[in-house]
This record gives sequence, C-alpha cells and structure tokens, in this order.
Amino acid sequence: MTPRFGASAADDPGYVASLRGGTELGRMRAMMLFLLGAPVLILAITPLIVADGPGDDVQPWIYLPLVAGALVALLAGPRAPRPMTPEPDPRRAARTALMVFRQAVLLRFALAEAVILMGLPLAMVGHSELVFAAGFLLGYPLLIWLALPTRGGVERMRRRLEARGAESHLWAALLAPPMRIGDVPPGG
Repeated sequence: MTPRFGASAADDPGYVASLRGGTELGRMRAMMLFLLGAPVLILAITPLIVADGPGDDVQPWIYLPLVAGALVALLAGPRAPRPMTPEPDPRRAARTALMVFRQAVLLRFALAEAVILMGLPLAMVGHSELVFAAGFLLGYPLLIWLALPTRGGVERMRRRLEARGAESHLWAALLAPPMRIGDVPPGG
C-alpha cells in the first residue's frame, strides 16, 4: 500500500470513477454494490418462497421484530467504528484505519441486512409477502445509509475514527492501491 498522506474527501474521484480506479475505496464500493443486489433478488423471489395464505389476517405482532431490528441498526450502526487511539506512525495509522473501516462497513451492512432477512421467515410464518416487503422497506434504506461508502459516509466514519484526537489517514489508505498480503511489513 502506498498511501498519499494528506488525502481528503476532496480527492475522492466520485463513486463511479472510483470503481475503475483500482483503489481500496473502489474495491469496497464495488463489493457493496454487489451486496446491495442480494436483497432485491430475494424480494423478487419472495412470492415463490412464501406460501400464500389468507393474507388479510396477518397479526400485527409479526412486524414487531422488524421494527426492533431497524431500531437496533439505527442506534448501533452509526456508532461504528469506534475512535482510534493516536498512532505516531502514519503508515500504521492508515493500515489500522483501513482495517477498522472495513469492519465497520461490514458490521453496518450486517445490522441493516438482518432487518431485511428477518422478514423472510416472518413472512413464511405470517403467510404473507407483505411482511417481507415491510422488512425490505425498513432495512434497504438503512443498508444504503449505513453501509454504502459514499463520500459523506466515509467522512462521517473518518470523524468517528479521529474523535480521540488520532489522525487516521483514512482517505490516504482508501485512495491507495489495494493492499496485498506481502505489503504488510513483519511486525507491522
């Protein structure tokens, strides 16, 4: 990894351009776009999975786990990542920030995706596709807001990383070429 220290949000080439740029950020954005497709595919095949029942006698309690899951995602998601401790070595700080950023994006993704996926078994129990649709409508916007690494989303996470006064060098790490296993020095 050869980070360009001093990089900032202004150096972000944009979402689409970053997909072609061969950077850590481009790889992360491509991965998240791919992962955003799965819930849409599940939504499309839900009528084939859920055995139709009367549909109009769905009990209101069946929606409560979806609302609870959405509240958990809303409360816990923005708290990731945790602030970094200050690190004097900028390369080590950048590697740490990149690792913590990846973990935070995947945690946020999991929290929002859980709301959507929880809707499928509940739809089977309730014999109504509308239950899954409700989970999708609650979870998909959360998925986009919490996990999609837009410029604003990355900046919010960078500010969280630097809340204790650490300089994360997150943009430098994200705008660098993808890190390979051999790029990590021994003991680093």
